[in-house]
Formats: sequence, structure tokens, C-alpha cells
Amino acid sequence: MLGRAVVAALARAGYSVRAGVREPLSPAQMAACGWPETVAQPVCDVLDGDGLAAACAGVDAVLHLAARMQGTPEQQRAVAVDGSLRLLALLPAGTRVLLASSFSVYDWDRVGATLDEDAPLLDARTMLAQDGYAQAKLLQEQAVRAECARRGLPLTVLRPAAIWSRAQAALHCVGAGAGAATVVVGPGRPLRLTHVDNCADAFVAALAPAAAGCTFNIDDGHAPSAWRYAALAAPGRRLPLPYAVAALLGRAGALAWQLLRPGRAAPGLLVPQRLRARFHPARAGHQALQRTLGWRPPRDFDSVWR
Repeated sequence: MLGRAVVAALARAGYSVRAGVREPLSPAQMAACGWPETVAQPVCDVLDGDGLAAACAGVDAVLHLAARMQGTPEQQRAVAVDGSLRLLALLPAGTRVLLASSFSVYDWDRVGATLDEDAPLLDARTMLAQDGYAQAKLLQEQAVRAECARRGLPLTVLRPAAIWSRAQAALHCVGAGAGAATVVVGPGRPLRLTHVDNCADAFVAALAPAAAGCTFNIDDGHAPSAWRYAALAAPGRRLPLPYAVAALLGRAGALAWQLLRPGRAAPGLLVPQRLRARFHPARAGHQALQRTLGWRPPRDFDSVWR
């Protein structure tokens, strides 16, 4: 979702764009995504390196968005870490690199009432309680920062909040489905969200020279409540579950799981650290983006639902 939106936003901004793909889009698909015919589609793959050299030849900047959301931790790390290093090895010194990271790299056990770019990150120990995606994104950031510093590649790291659109609502941050109903965890808590078009616009803005060397959170700052978002994104019955109660139930469930299924990995909601990462009530925003680049999200929350 994000990659297609970023390509469209770059083209609208007047950039000459190459969209590295594993399978090229048809003309009809390109038009549906808002891609003009001028967008090149070199076939490449960060997993084996096929086509990467040709795709990167002569570029001024690389926006690295490739990620694997599902699969085993090893498969996710293969894309996030090995694939990133394979890509960076092809870039000459001076090439701008924009890396799509994630809010999942933060240590939510140590995040307070607000989240900004100075919040504590996971480390080699605390990341082990998180899922494979969070581990992969943390290791990716570390590897990319080290390699860019070593090779003289100006780096900008962008950490998006949960990315959503009307077609693909980010319901994982709301709660869980229960038949025809949605269990809304912490119904009054503000959600950390960025609309896909706003997120893409932030990546384009971050091509500005002033963004080199910076790290930015991408969060629209609209902070609708979980209860309101669930009503819009998943019409139907809503069941409120206070965050504190969810945490207690999660801990009780984790103990029961250890007794009944010792040695087997527990579901994510029964791992306290993962539950906090998903439903922590901290507010976020885009203050650093606004302060450094003057960026504001072009689409507001209410207009998307009209």
C-alpha cells in the first residue's frame, strides 16, 4: 500500500521515478494507482539481488520501503537486514537513502504519555519479547545506520505510525474481532495513525536536503479515539475493554498458557510487551517533521470519511 502511494506522490511532485518491483503493473493497474506512464518499473529483488544494480544505476536517492510483514522471523530479517545491506552495497557514496522504519522499534515498556523520536528503543534483550517484524525493523535500522555511516550515504529514517486508508483500515491497533463484534481495547485512548497518502507525502518532503541525517516519526496527529475509529472502520457492534483490564487478562492468559502449553510460543496478545506495544495510550505526532521541514499532513481525518 505505501509503496504505490509513494511512487504516485513522487511522480506528482515532478520526480523521475523508478519503482523497483518483482512483477510490473499493467497500464490499467498503473492508472489505478495514480502512476503516470513515465514511471519505470525495473524488476528487482532485494532477497537475491537480481536486477538491483540496474535499478539503482545513476539514481540520486533511494527510498527503501521493502519489508515482509508476515512469515518466519528469519524470512523477515532476510528482507529487512540482508536485503538492505545488499541494496546499500550498490550505491555510490553520496546517494541519499530514505529508510522506512516503524513505531515497532520503540521500547513501549519505557514510553511515557507522549512519543517522540527521542523515546527509548528496543535493545538486544528487550526485542526478544516482540514479534519477528519488530525485531527485523530494529535490526534493519541498526544495520542501515552503521552501513550508511561507513560508506558515506546520507540517511533519513522515517518511522510511520499505523498506516491506513478507507480500503485498508488499521484495525490491529483497535482491538480484536469477536464474531460480528469488535472488542475495542482502551476505547478512549488516542490512536497513532497516518493515512497512506499523508505518509507518502512525508516521504516526498523528506527528500529535502534539510532532512539528511534526521529521524522522523510520521503520525498525522489527529488522534481519533479507538472507539470512534472502530465505529467508522468496522461498523457493527463494539465491545469496550479498558486497557488496564486487557493488560490483566493478558497476564492471566499468559500464565494459563505456560501451564497448559509449556514450551510453546504464546499468541501475541498473551505476551505483555506485545500487548503494550499494540495498545499503549501514548500520543504521537509530527512535531519534528513540522519543525525541520514545515510538513503538515495534507489530508485530515474527517475528510477521508466524508
